[in-house]
Amino acid sequence: MTIAFFPESLIFSIPKGIFLIGLIGILVAGIVEYRQGHIGRPAIFINALLLWQIFYSVWAMLPSFLQWYLNLGSVVGIVALIAYIPITRFKLPKEFYTVSYFLYGSLSIIAVIIGAIYFKIPLI
Repeated sequence: MTIAFFPESLIFSIPKGIFLIGLIGILVAGIVEYRQGHIGRPAIFINALLLWQIFYSVWAMLPSFLQWYLNLGSVVGIVALIAYIPITRFKLPKEFYTVSYFLYGSLSIIAVIIGAIYFKIPLI
C-alpha cells in the first residue's frame, strides 16, 4: 500500500449531484481535448486534483496500481502547474504532453472512473 501524496486539506466531499454534473463536464472537456489533440498544463493539474477528489475517500480500498496512478498524477500535475507559472520559464518536452494526454486527459479520467465502477469501488 502506498501513502496518499496529495495534501488532505485540499480534499473535500463532493455532493452526488455536483459529481454527476462534473462527469458531464469532463466528457465535454474530453471531446474538446480529443478534437484539439492535446491537453494543456492547467487541465493536467485540474484532472490530477479531480482524481484525488473522487478517490481519496476510498483510498484504503483502492488497488495499489491505482494508488500509484494517483500519486504519479500528483507529481505530473504539480510539474505542469509549475511550468505554467510565467516567471519559472520552465519548458516541458513534447513527450510530457503526449504522455499526460493519454494518462491524465479527460477521457482517461472517465475511463478510470468507469473502471472503478466496474471493479465495484464505491465513489460516492
